[in-house]
Amino acid sequence: MKKILYKNKTIAYTVCKAKVKNLYISIQNGEVVVKAPWYVTSSQIQEVIEEKRKWIIEKIEEYQNSPRKAKTYTDGEKYQILGKKYYLNIYFQDINNAKLKVENGMINIILPLNYAEKNNTELIKKMIEKMYNMIAKKEVDITMKKLTKLVGLAPDGYRVRKVKSEWGSCSSNRMITINQDLIMYSRHALEYVIIHELCHLKHMNHSKKFWSMVESFMPDYKEAEKELKK
Repeated sequence: MKKILYKNKTIAYTVCKAKVKNLYISIQNGEVVVKAPWYVTSSQIQEVIEEKRKWIIEKIEEYQNSPRKAKTYTDGEKYQILGKKYYLNIYFQDINNAKLKVENGMINIILPLNYAEKNNTELIKKMIEKMYNMIAKKEVDITMKKLTKLVGLAPDGYRVRKVKSEWGSCSSNRMITINQDLIMYSRHALEYVIIHELCHLKHMNHSKKFWSMVESFMPDYKEAEKELKK
Protein backbone atom coordinates (compact mmCIF):
# COMPACT_ATOMS: atom_id res chain seq x y z
CA MET A 1 0.00 0.00 0.00
CA LYS A 2 1.36 3.43 -1.02
CA LYS A 3 0.53 6.92 0.23
CA ILE A 4 0.47 10.59 -0.83
CA LEU A 5 -0.41 13.76 1.09
CA TYR A 6 -3.16 16.24 0.20
CA LYS A 7 -4.05 19.19 2.47
CA ASN A 8 -2.58 17.42 5.50
CA LYS A 9 -4.55 14.30 4.64
CA THR A 10 -2.91 11.01 3.80
CA ILE A 11 -4.28 9.10 0.83
CA ALA A 12 -3.39 5.43 0.98
CA TYR A 13 -3.97 3.39 -2.15
CA THR A 14 -3.59 -0.18 -3.36
CA VAL A 15 -2.38 -1.01 -6.86
CA CYS A 16 -3.75 -3.97 -8.77
CA LYS A 17 -2.07 -4.85 -12.07
CA ALA A 18 -4.47 -6.43 -14.55
CA LYS A 19 -5.18 -7.04 -18.24
CA VAL A 20 -6.81 -3.66 -18.82
CA LYS A 21 -6.19 -1.00 -21.46
CA ASN A 22 -6.38 2.03 -19.18
CA LEU A 23 -5.72 3.01 -15.57
CA TYR A 24 -8.79 3.14 -13.32
CA ILE A 25 -9.24 4.60 -9.82
CA SER A 26 -12.13 3.46 -7.65
CA ILE A 27 -13.22 3.86 -4.03
CA GLN A 28 -14.12 0.48 -2.56
CA ASN A 29 -15.48 0.48 1.00
CA GLY A 30 -13.65 3.74 1.64
CA GLU A 31 -10.33 2.48 0.26
CA VAL A 32 -8.60 3.73 -2.90
CA VAL A 33 -7.91 0.96 -5.43
CA VAL A 34 -5.92 1.59 -8.61
CA LYS A 35 -6.28 -0.92 -11.44
CA ALA A 36 -3.57 -0.46 -14.06
CA PRO A 37 -2.08 -2.26 -17.08
CA TRP A 38 0.98 -4.36 -16.25
CA TYR A 39 3.35 -2.01 -18.12
CA VAL A 40 2.43 1.17 -16.17
CA THR A 41 5.22 2.14 -13.76
CA SER A 42 4.88 3.09 -10.08
CA SER A 43 5.91 6.67 -10.85
CA GLN A 44 3.24 6.96 -13.54
CA ILE A 45 0.60 5.69 -11.14
CA GLN A 46 1.81 8.13 -8.48
CA GLU A 47 1.53 10.96 -10.99
CA VAL A 48 -2.10 10.08 -11.81
CA ILE A 49 -2.96 9.83 -8.12
CA GLU A 50 -1.43 13.30 -7.59
CA GLU A 51 -3.53 14.71 -10.43
CA LYS A 52 -6.74 13.12 -9.12
CA ARG A 53 -6.13 13.64 -5.39
CA LYS A 54 -8.86 16.30 -4.98
CA TRP A 55 -11.44 14.01 -6.62
CA ILE A 56 -10.24 11.08 -4.49
CA ILE A 57 -10.65 13.05 -1.24
CA GLU A 58 -14.15 14.15 -2.29
CA LYS A 59 -15.18 10.56 -2.99
CA ILE A 60 -13.73 9.31 0.30
CA GLU A 61 -15.64 12.02 2.17
CA GLU A 62 -18.84 11.04 0.32
CA TYR A 63 -18.30 7.48 1.49
CA GLN A 64 -17.67 8.59 5.08
CA ASN A 65 -21.07 10.35 5.05
CA SER A 66 -22.88 7.54 3.25
CA PRO A 67 -25.59 5.56 5.09
CA ARG A 68 -23.96 2.40 3.73
CA LYS A 69 -20.55 3.11 5.21
CA ALA A 70 -19.09 0.02 6.87
CA LYS A 71 -20.13 -0.06 10.53
CA THR A 72 -18.22 -0.94 13.68
CA TYR A 73 -21.41 -1.58 15.72
CA THR A 74 -20.18 0.46 18.67
CA ASP A 75 -21.95 2.78 21.07
CA GLY A 76 -22.71 6.22 19.63
CA GLU A 77 -22.40 5.17 15.98
CA LYS A 78 -24.73 6.87 13.49
CA TYR A 79 -27.30 4.98 11.39
CA GLN A 80 -30.10 6.03 9.06
CA ILE A 81 -33.67 4.81 8.77
CA LEU A 82 -35.79 6.31 5.98
CA GLY A 83 -33.28 9.16 5.66
CA LYS A 84 -33.39 10.12 9.35
CA LYS A 85 -30.38 9.87 11.67
CA TYR A 86 -30.38 7.49 14.62
CA TYR A 87 -27.59 6.86 17.12
CA LEU A 88 -26.73 3.48 18.58
CA ASN A 89 -27.11 3.29 22.34
CA ILE A 90 -25.82 0.07 23.93
CA TYR A 91 -26.36 -0.68 27.61
CA PHE A 92 -26.78 -3.60 29.98
CA GLN A 93 -29.64 -4.63 32.26
CA ASP A 94 -30.62 -7.57 34.42
CA ILE A 95 -32.52 -9.37 31.63
CA ASN A 96 -32.31 -12.82 30.04
CA ASN A 97 -32.40 -11.94 26.34
CA ALA A 98 -31.03 -9.09 24.20
CA LYS A 99 -33.55 -6.47 23.06
CA LEU A 100 -33.65 -3.71 20.43
CA LYS A 101 -35.90 -0.64 20.49
CA VAL A 102 -36.03 2.26 18.04
CA GLU A 103 -37.27 5.47 19.65
CA ASN A 104 -36.51 9.19 19.93
CA GLY A 105 -33.69 9.17 17.42
CA MET A 106 -31.98 6.23 19.13
CA ILE A 107 -31.44 2.57 18.34
CA ASN A 108 -31.38 1.18 21.87
CA ILE A 109 -29.79 -2.24 22.27
CA ILE A 110 -30.18 -3.69 25.75
CA LEU A 111 -27.96 -6.66 26.59
CA PRO A 112 -27.97 -9.00 29.63
CA LEU A 113 -25.52 -8.07 32.39
CA ASN A 114 -23.45 -11.20 31.81
CA TYR A 115 -22.66 -9.91 28.28
CA ALA A 116 -20.76 -6.93 29.66
CA GLU A 117 -17.34 -8.60 29.44
CA LYS A 118 -17.97 -10.18 26.02
CA ASN A 119 -17.29 -9.01 22.48
CA ASN A 120 -20.84 -8.40 21.29
CA THR A 121 -20.08 -7.04 17.81
CA GLU A 122 -21.52 -9.96 15.86
CA LEU A 123 -24.65 -10.10 18.00
CA ILE A 124 -25.26 -6.35 17.61
CA LYS A 125 -24.66 -6.59 13.85
CA LYS A 126 -27.24 -9.39 13.55
CA MET A 127 -29.76 -7.43 15.60
CA ILE A 128 -29.36 -4.31 13.46
CA GLU A 129 -29.55 -6.29 10.21
CA LYS A 130 -32.73 -7.95 11.47
CA MET A 131 -34.11 -4.51 12.39
CA TYR A 132 -33.41 -3.17 8.88
CA ASN A 133 -34.94 -6.27 7.29
CA MET A 134 -38.14 -6.00 9.33
CA ILE A 135 -38.55 -2.27 8.65
CA ALA A 136 -37.74 -2.74 4.96
CA LYS A 137 -40.33 -5.51 4.50
CA LYS A 138 -43.01 -3.44 6.23
CA GLU A 139 -42.26 -0.23 4.30
CA VAL A 140 -41.88 -1.97 0.93
CA ASP A 141 -45.20 -3.75 1.47
CA ILE A 142 -47.00 -0.48 2.27
CA THR A 143 -45.33 1.41 -0.57
CA MET A 144 -45.82 -1.36 -3.14
CA LYS A 145 -49.55 -1.50 -2.45
CA LYS A 146 -49.86 2.27 -2.82
CA LEU A 147 -47.78 2.56 -5.99
CA THR A 148 -49.25 -0.41 -7.86
CA LYS A 149 -52.56 1.44 -7.68
CA LEU A 150 -50.91 4.65 -8.91
CA VAL A 151 -49.03 3.03 -11.80
CA GLY A 152 -51.77 0.56 -12.66
CA LEU A 153 -49.35 -2.36 -12.87
CA ALA A 154 -48.48 -5.08 -10.35
CA PRO A 155 -45.69 -7.67 -10.27
CA ASP A 156 -46.41 -11.37 -9.89
CA GLY A 157 -44.39 -11.15 -6.69
CA TYR A 158 -41.87 -9.03 -4.82
CA ARG A 159 -39.23 -9.59 -2.17
CA VAL A 160 -36.73 -7.71 -0.03
CA ARG A 161 -33.10 -8.85 -0.06
CA LYS A 162 -29.70 -7.45 0.84
CA VAL A 163 -28.01 -6.84 -2.52
CA LYS A 164 -24.61 -5.24 -3.22
CA SER A 165 -24.87 -3.98 -6.79
CA GLU A 166 -28.37 -2.61 -7.37
CA TRP A 167 -31.28 -0.93 -5.58
CA GLY A 168 -33.93 -2.97 -7.32
CA SER A 169 -34.57 -5.34 -10.20
CA CYS A 170 -37.45 -6.70 -12.25
CA SER A 171 -37.05 -10.15 -13.78
CA SER A 172 -38.62 -11.47 -16.97
CA ASN A 173 -41.05 -13.50 -14.87
CA ARG A 174 -42.37 -10.24 -13.33
CA MET A 175 -40.67 -10.66 -9.96
CA ILE A 176 -39.44 -7.43 -8.35
CA THR A 177 -36.56 -7.47 -5.86
CA ILE A 178 -35.87 -4.47 -3.60
CA ASN A 179 -32.53 -3.98 -1.85
CA GLN A 180 -32.90 -4.03 1.94
CA ASP A 181 -30.35 -1.19 2.28
CA LEU A 182 -32.75 1.14 0.46
CA ILE A 183 -34.52 1.58 3.81
CA MET A 184 -31.56 3.70 4.96
CA TYR A 185 -32.55 6.38 2.45
CA SER A 186 -35.60 8.66 2.30
CA ARG A 187 -39.13 7.47 1.60
CA HIS A 188 -38.92 9.47 -1.63
CA ALA A 189 -35.95 7.34 -2.73
CA LEU A 190 -37.82 4.15 -1.82
CA GLU A 191 -40.84 5.24 -3.85
CA TYR A 192 -38.62 6.09 -6.82
CA VAL A 193 -37.02 2.64 -6.93
CA ILE A 194 -40.39 0.91 -6.70
CA ILE A 195 -41.88 3.12 -9.44
CA HIS A 196 -38.76 2.43 -11.53
CA GLU A 197 -39.22 -1.33 -11.23
CA LEU A 198 -42.99 -1.16 -11.78
CA CYS A 199 -42.39 0.72 -15.04
CA HIS A 200 -40.12 -2.14 -16.12
CA LEU A 201 -43.21 -4.35 -16.12
CA LYS A 202 -44.22 -2.43 -19.26
CA HIS A 203 -40.80 -1.48 -20.63
CA MET A 204 -38.02 -4.00 -19.93
CA ASN A 205 -35.37 -1.48 -20.95
CA HIS A 206 -34.24 2.10 -20.29
CA SER A 207 -35.69 3.62 -23.43
CA LYS A 208 -37.14 7.12 -23.76
CA LYS A 209 -40.62 5.63 -23.31
CA PHE A 210 -39.49 4.03 -20.05
CA TRP A 211 -38.05 7.25 -18.59
CA SER A 212 -41.08 9.20 -19.79
CA MET A 213 -43.29 6.77 -17.88
CA VAL A 214 -41.16 7.08 -14.73
CA GLU A 215 -41.30 10.87 -14.96
CA SER A 216 -45.07 10.87 -15.41
CA PHE A 217 -45.44 9.27 -11.96
CA MET A 218 -42.49 11.05 -10.30
CA PRO A 219 -41.48 14.30 -12.04
CA ASP A 220 -38.58 14.85 -9.60
CA TYR A 221 -37.14 11.34 -9.85
CA LYS A 222 -33.68 12.74 -10.61
CA GLU A 223 -33.52 14.12 -7.06
CA ALA A 224 -34.01 10.59 -5.73
CA GLU A 225 -31.28 9.35 -8.08
CA LYS A 226 -28.88 11.96 -6.69
CA GLU A 227 -29.61 10.81 -3.15
CA LEU A 228 -28.97 7.18 -4.01
CA LYS A 229 -25.67 7.96 -5.72
CA LYS A 230 -24.16 9.25 -2.47
